Amino acid sequence: MSKLNLKLLGPCLLAIAIDAMGFGLVYPMMSAIFSDPQTGILATDTSPQLRNFYLGLGYGIYPFFMFFGSSLMGALSDGYGRRKILHLCISGLAVSYFLMATGALWPSVWILLIGRGLSGLMAGCQGIAQAAITDMSTPQNKAYNMSIMSLAFSAGVIVGPVLGGVMSDRTIAPFFNYGTPFILVGTLSVICAAWTAASYRNTVPACGKAHIDLLLPVRIIYQAALHRNVAFLSVVFFLMQVGYGLYLQTIMLLLQTQFHYTSSQLGLFSGLIGVSFVLGLLFIVRLMLRVWGVVDIAKTGLLIAGVSQILSALFPHEVVLWCLATLVGCFDMVAYTTMYTAFSDAVKDDRQGWALGVAGSVMAVAWVVTGFLTNLLPVFGETALLLVGGFSFLLSFLMMLAYGRKRPAARAEVTF
Repeated sequence: MSKLNLKLLGPCLLAIAIDAMGFGLVYPMMSAIFSDPQTGILATDTSPQLRNFYLGLGYGIYPFFMFFGSSLMGALSDGYGRRKILHLCISGLAVSYFLMATGALWPSVWILLIGRGLSGLMAGCQGIAQAAITDMSTPQNKAYNMSIMSLAFSAGVIVGPVLGGVMSDRTIAPFFNYGTPFILVGTLSVICAAWTAASYRNTVPACGKAHIDLLLPVRIIYQAALHRNVAFLSVVFFLMQVGYGLYLQTIMLLLQTQFHYTSSQLGLFSGLIGVSFVLGLLFIVRLMLRVWGVVDIAKTGLLIAGVSQILSALFPHEVVLWCLATLVGCFDMVAYTTMYTAFSDAVKDDRQGWALGVAGSVMAVAWVVTGFLTNLLPVFGETALLLVGGFSFLLSFLMMLAYGRKRPAARAEVTF
């Protein structure tokens, strides 16, 4: 049985958990911060249209900077070593969370948005931490280390939104506010940065130089357009991410407007989606791989997630929304993991990093787009945007049907 080397792996696992935690932390809070006139972050007489604009900006600025930051930090870690750049990213995350706390408490919308953008720029820490764990793994313990990494990610996905929702709800404790969760995660980031500096050491020598190409993500997208199968999968993945992005952003607003959910209730709802992610990642995909190929599993995930999202729009009853959220979360994760595998299967071994980089860039672009689609809320309303997201899922499903006919089904391993 493999033994966990906490001294080396610990800082990397905590970095992965913090990165996953920070992504989910914000969604139950952003809708509350920009919709609640009592926060003071926007003037009480601010129009709903302007509130939606700032909400969309808060959602979209993170993936916009992540689009450039992930490849930049990855290149720097290859050139100057995982330890230095991981420490830089985690320290940057700490600063970003303290800025967001300041923006929420000051209050200042621009400080909040600057912190949000900085957190996106530093979001490459998860990829660096994963690469660091791979560097220090041997053939004997690699599978074990990967499973522990998945658990760290899963813990962050579940804890983040619950933490953000509960610790920003003044009705639970008088000292809770919209800045409290940011302060807590910022403090965890400081601890992780100190732990990294004290314990983690590079296990693969750095070359001492890095080729910095800020336009690399744009070049990756352009190159993907020239590769037939990767270009096709990129469109499918884009539609899928737009579908889920619209779900996650719009369902929070629907629960607020129709059922008057507090931030803690929104956090618990998001936590349920996080638990569903874990179920899909650790159990459902593995069970389905026993009987189906990767493309068939991806199609099933896209279909069930899309239908569940459409049903959420058509039957917006509280209990129904909670039940359907488990299906959306679970099968979105089923589709997500198998789509990444489909990208990997579409290219040769020497192009694996490039193909997965394409997937990451496409996802970032999709989340920028969904952030700004929030501006359509005054025109269409929450249920109509949920329907748009559901049909985006179904369109990606129909495209995968065509892709499945072009390629033989491969019963591949999904890497977690």
